[in-house]
Amino acid sequence: MGALNLILVFTADGCPHCAALVEDFRRRGVAFREINLSREPAEMERLRALTWEHRLPVVADHERVSIGYRGGSSSYAELGLE
Repeated sequence: MGALNLILVFTADGCPHCAALVEDFRRRGVAFREINLSREPAEMERLRALTWEHRLPVVADHERVSIGYRGGSSSYAELGLE
């Protein structure tokens, strides 16, 4: 799988849903690149190009974008990203 085809997972520090998603992907051996917006705030522009939602986690799998994990998500405001 090339770098362009890698699943992107947008997360932030303090988001329990993000942590659970990342742990689940690692446990299942899913290949992904985590983009932690708390540590890489410039990546917010990339995320905004994918979705208008202001919630995390976000998984971008090729053309498909999904928000949340197991029915839960955290708002940007809750995570101090706005």
